[in-house]
Amino acid sequence: MHFQITRMRLLGKPLDKKQLRDAERITADVRIEHQSNIGDGVKMGRASVIATLKGEWPLQTSPWPDLVDVQLHSMGPLGMTLTGTEFVDGVGYAQSWICLQR
Repeated sequence: MHFQITRMRLLGKPLDKKQLRDAERITADVRIEHQSNIGDGVKMGRASVIATLKGEWPLQTSPWPDLVDVQLHSMGPLGMTLTGTEFVDGVGYAQSWICLQR
């Protein structure tokens, strides 16, 4: 399902209101699925629920790291907030996405 998505953290640190207002927004297809391992060579050694972003073109790579162990934090008629862990250069950081209908 296509959403306008905004990240709520930078390397695990929450963005303040001004940073959140000015943060990069992308439009992408959000896919949530159960996977036994994670891309980018990072393995958890167990199954995880992963949120990935798919671009408008089939071979387009995800602009942001996947969310690992993703959970639906909140949901309403116009969107949802997903929380999980993103891996940047092999280090895990807390991350949340605000996903609004476009």
